[in-house]
Amino acid sequence: MILRRFLLVLWSLLALLPAHHALAGDLASWPRQVSYVAIGDSITAGWGTPAIGGARVNGYVSHLHRQMQVRGQATLHNLGVAGLTSSQFLFLLEHWPEASQLLQKADLITLSIGGNDIIWTDHQKPGDVMAMHEALTKYKTNILTILAHFRQLNVDARLFVLEVYNPFAVKDPRHKQLSEWITWVNESIREAAKAYDADVVPVATLFLSHEQEYVNLANNDIHPNASGHKVIAEAISHTLFGSFVPLTVEQNKKPNLLWNGEPRPLSSDLIFENQTIYASLPQIQELHQGGLKRLRSRVGSFLALVNGKRIILPSPVLLKDGSPYLPLRPVIETLGARVFWVPDSLTISVFTKEKP
Repeated sequence: MILRRFLLVLWSLLALLPAHHALAGDLASWPRQVSYVAIGDSITAGWGTPAIGGARVNGYVSHLHRQMQVRGQATLHNLGVAGLTSSQFLFLLEHWPEASQLLQKADLITLSIGGNDIIWTDHQKPGDVMAMHEALTKYKTNILTILAHFRQLNVDARLFVLEVYNPFAVKDPRHKQLSEWITWVNESIREAAKAYDADVVPVATLFLSHEQEYVNLANNDIHPNASGHKVIAEAISHTLFGSFVPLTVEQNKKPNLLWNGEPRPLSSDLIFENQTIYASLPQIQELHQGGLKRLRSRVGSFLALVNGKRIILPSPVLLKDGSPYLPLRPVIETLGARVFWVPDSLTISVFTKEKP
């Protein structure tokens, strides 16, 4: 009993200390390999966005993962399960060792939970105010327990909790009906977030008066649409990095280039072949503005001389429209830049020593 009391006091004192977050806006402070765990309900799973290649790659989680990949190595574990209430989520956590293991090692955790507590209570007992009050009182206890569990597993991870939003426009009678309940849930989220050092994503404010723009109501669906998911990711990205680079995944998307975090205009298209991004020799010379003094290779070769340094290429030099195309990444890295690859949006992200 004495040991238990001591541990409780120790945990309380630790909760008062400022947390050291692995993720910050400065790229240099990032871990070498960032682990991102997204957990919660259908919003985490990306519902409301169209599936591309069988996956919802434009949900807020995927958008945020791409923001991380632009800046470094990042692994995503999406543990979103559609339809979960907070009580179901807690029960699942108790029997989900894989989730606990991933949460323990996470650098970033995002959570969406609470909307289904309102939806299912209203569905099962429509118009029953006492039943709703009971459900939302239970939610207040649940969200505190959930965040406490996260912090017991991982005290250092950067943790974001999404607010619940009202899917209906202000003039819609259903908006007023839901308003009180959503406010109750969000107050519980803010209280729990303050207690357990989490950031609250102000989804309710972001969506207010933009319901037609950000909610998938056109398809009789109250989930965020592609624009809504993007806005959520943008809010988190601005908190983490101070910026957001739109990288939406589309069918038949062309490769693109980011240079020090900004889209770089190109005089000739990049080519994606052999799982490699290629650029024409004139384009590579243009990108480096004099930094590339000498580059020698030949079509079909896996070797190149870059400023006198011999490098091995991952794929052979191509010939297109009379111009040689070289794998871009190894050439740029040889010239001292850091290069990151965002595969699903075919984006190559370059950070040079020069100021952005």
